[in-house]
Amino acid sequence: AQKTYHVKRSDSLSVEFRNQEEEGGAIKVTLPREMITEWADLIEEKELKSDMNSQDIRTLVNESSQYSPQLHSFDTHFKPAAFALIEARKNKTAVKCSEIIPVGADWTSNENVLGYPDGLNANTYVSTPVLDLILRAQENANLPHFLILDEMNLSHVERYFADMLSAIESNESIPLYEGGEENCRKTNSGKDIPPTIRLPDNLFIIGTVNMDETTYMFSPKVLDRANVIEFRVELEDLQDHLKTPGRKPDLSKLSGQGSAYGENFVSAQEFETSFAPDFSKEIEGFFGIFAKHNAEFGYRVASEASRLVAFQKLLGSENFHANFDIVIAQKFLPKLHGSRSQLEDLLQDLLLKSSGTNNESWDDEILQTENPIYPLSFDKLSRMLEKLRRDQFVSFAEA
Repeated sequence: AQKTYHVKRSDSLSVEFRNQEEEGGAIKVTLPREMITEWADLIEEKELKSDMNSQDIRTLVNESSQYSPQLHSFDTHFKPAAFALIEARKNKTAVKCSEIIPVGADWTSNENVLGYPDGLNANTYVSTPVLDLILRAQENANLPHFLILDEMNLSHVERYFADMLSAIESNESIPLYEGGEENCRKTNSGKDIPPTIRLPDNLFIIGTVNMDETTYMFSPKVLDRANVIEFRVELEDLQDHLKTPGRKPDLSKLSGQGSAYGENFVSAQEFETSFAPDFSKEIEGFFGIFAKHNAEFGYRVASEASRLVAFQKLLGSENFHANFDIVIAQKFLPKLHGSRSQLEDLLQDLLLKSSGTNNESWDDEILQTENPIYPLSFDKLSRMLEKLRRDQFVSFAEA
């Protein structure tokens, strides 16, 4: 007899099936998503038909599977799941994989990000575009989803983004409301909102920032979890712009151009790296400088720096010093801000290290180094030192 299974929960690792809609009395089976993909790939490769016995398909899968044959014993579940995946591949529908969210100056809680339970209706939850994006990312675990926070420092990030920052660090679920799934709340459109939510691995968060008197500086908690990419307008850029006033980039030409790389982009999240000798030597050298001035960084910064260097090499950039230069500029320097008495010696030591000269102590002639070993960082540090000496105070964002 034909059996019907209902998908009730899905994320980047697994899919939960039930033999009936209601949870009470339902038999649950949770299957690894990678194993379903393995079945689907083999069925497509060998052009197997849907009327083929599930045990016969299981025998073929076991011949090349990376998983234990015992795990494939749920063949009556794997077969329909695999054919459903194959059908979905044939009938791909457009999924909105990004949201641009303008941050307001009045954002003081996470309600603007993750919504809130309706105080007047115990069965309703007021969702947000951010929460909707997270739920879509969970439902489409093989596709990257991008949350873009525009002007994210118009309000204190630690206030409206505290739960997200904590979840990024701990990988724990974020509570949305009290109660179990049996009391699941719904949005006005009828969408189920679970009582807790976990940030999926295929969600990537980007923030745009301007620094002026109306914005707030980032705390070390935020900077430790981010890579800061600075965009500066050079004279040549301005001259090119003046030649064609009013010109705007045609973003429609980019639409969908990266879709072929989506699944690889997500799978790269699981990329593991080790600390290569040249990396370890440099990271220890810079740690020693920061520690000397009581500004040392932690394990997270070292681990993420290692991944950044490894990914750059993977993408074809073989110059270690060019790769590590980006680490310095994006991970080490953004946390620097303070008075001359706090920072001058530290900046000079960092400039000495970035110059690559053989000097054992600071000399202002180092500022004239023509070919520093870390040119991007050397240039930034030089501007910071100049501003520090002129104004007696400097921050990374203002130099």
